[in-house]
Amino acid sequence: MRSTSGPERPPIWVRVADAAALVFLLLTVIVSASDGFLVRIAGLRLSFRSEWRLAVWAIGLLVVRHLAYRQFPLHRRVRDGFITAAQSQAALPRDEVSLASSTPHSRVFAIGLAVITLFWALTFAMTWPQANLLNRGISPDIGDPLLSTWRLAWVAHQLPLDPLHLFDANIFYPAKHTLAFSDAMLVPALTAAPFLWLGVHQLFVYNVMLLSGFALSGAAMFLLVRSLTRHTGAALVAGFVFAFLPYRYMHYAHLELQMAQWMPMTLWALHRTFSGGRMRDGILTGLFLACQTLSSMYYGIFFATFLIPVGLALLLSAERSRVWPALKALAVGAVLAAIVVVPVTRPYFAARESVGERPMSEVEFYSALPKDYLVAHPRNVLMGPRSVGQGSQERELYMGVVTPVLAIAALWPPLSAARMGYAVGLAVAFELSLGTNGKLYPWMRAHVLPFRGLRVPARMAIVVGLSLAVLVGYAVARISRARRSRTAQIAVIVVIAVVIAVEYRSRLPLRIVWLKPAPVYDTLTSHPDAVLLELPLIAPDVALEPIYMYFSTFHWHPLANGYSGFSPPAYGELLQRMKEFPDDPSLATIRDRGVDYIIVHGALYSPGEYRQLIEAMDQRADLRLESQTRWEARETRAYRVIK
Repeated sequence: MRSTSGPERPPIWVRVADAAALVFLLLTVIVSASDGFLVRIAGLRLSFRSEWRLAVWAIGLLVVRHLAYRQFPLHRRVRDGFITAAQSQAALPRDEVSLASSTPHSRVFAIGLAVITLFWALTFAMTWPQANLLNRGISPDIGDPLLSTWRLAWVAHQLPLDPLHLFDANIFYPAKHTLAFSDAMLVPALTAAPFLWLGVHQLFVYNVMLLSGFALSGAAMFLLVRSLTRHTGAALVAGFVFAFLPYRYMHYAHLELQMAQWMPMTLWALHRTFSGGRMRDGILTGLFLACQTLSSMYYGIFFATFLIPVGLALLLSAERSRVWPALKALAVGAVLAAIVVVPVTRPYFAARESVGERPMSEVEFYSALPKDYLVAHPRNVLMGPRSVGQGSQERELYMGVVTPVLAIAALWPPLSAARMGYAVGLAVAFELSLGTNGKLYPWMRAHVLPFRGLRVPARMAIVVGLSLAVLVGYAVARISRARRSRTAQIAVIVVIAVVIAVEYRSRLPLRIVWLKPAPVYDTLTSHPDAVLLELPLIAPDVALEPIYMYFSTFHWHPLANGYSGFSPPAYGELLQRMKEFPDDPSLATIRDRGVDYIIVHGALYSPGEYRQLIEAMDQRADLRLESQTRWEARETRAYRVIK
């Protein structure tokens, strides 16, 4: 007898139509917030400038789809994703539940889409007005945002041309391995590359990648905590905590320090490995750990250390029959992670030979004190004004009040092995963040080679926040289940979430950045390999060098200039010699470095300084004026170095 209940899921063409409509709606929001963008595919230019046209396409597609096939309307598919997740949060016999999900495979897509959409919406709200300035607004301390924009663009530029010399970037010419002077962020760069190849603007791609760190961290923490507690509300609160830690706003200028989404994914796979002993979960554990390391070297090193106590706790609590299969699976995962990560470390070791290790004075400065966890960054709306003058750079590590209190509630007996593991991991992360003010970090620096390249132990605070988020999830699940009424459970979760949101809310002042470079570079198109030196050239290099590097993403000339986590000794010599420019020794130094053109940006000088400089340069027979253009209502000149 034929069933009349209809199919369990819509046909493929309906799912494709729904996905396309959602893409058009997403593009509508993006274009509305960013003035649009151009995409080039195989020589074809696609212009996304009109949000109304995209909205019409989305609405038209949805109307046709729903007229042709009225079952499973799109809004109900998304809604059902939340309902399915919510209905499966009932308490199980044990506090630590099986990680095998009872959710039908046909609903996994809807749940994932709903959760990711929710965290993207929360990200837009918690980082506003960034979503309204995706293609031109960045953090006011523009040095690191422009450095990250350059890093993403360099990988996309160099990878198809000469991947074997990926780390020989176009800064600090003629130094080698210059991409390794800071974190190369290879996973974010590879993710961003297709969009850059399509012609999407560099700043737009940078900002989307930046915000993805918030949204995907929240979604990944949701997955982890829900797998541990089977409680959707607890998972949402834990995801919110990890996605919007005050720590993230302190580091809003650092793209790599937002890329923490792989930590919960690694823990999720680790739990599954010890629970089921499956090889695929061990491989996923290693793969996710490798992705975290290649997204942020700092986080990869710190997080690998954190995995030791958590992993030991899970090992001791695992069923005997699954210990050996789990260890074999994790060993394979570890080998896979090493195969992926170790080859990438070679340029870093080569760079370390030329620039040396971090001086201990810097490590001491960036080592946290316990009181730093009570100090909020000035951007925090609630506690920032109360913390003025109390914090130090990168050491404003406030985690809120409600979050630590809930973490303590999670550790109230009876305890499980997993919660004990996260408690010990929290203690280890906190102690390591103290750096030279603690006991563990000096030992790690002396005996574990990667720690010698780290100068900011306080960044271990992200792992402190990770531990707190997981424990908050346990606490919310416990508190919620203590209420018999479903309405009371929802009310408790909402109140907790709102209070945490108030504590975490931060202001984000943004700076508008040029969408195009100065016109002077257009005069050098016939000399694509010419080496440039850009002036002014001053110390500290964070003031202007990132601007030159950002401009280089439009022309890719080699630069004698540069800004990164390290600077080669030759760059310091160049800075010293250029103090008397344009005298004979400074010109000799420039020639030795292979410089072909000197670009002088009048808009970055005071009028008097600029006039005095170009008058001196015009008197040199070995400098020839090649072009004279306007930028920022001031003159910009390009001089050819006669060799």
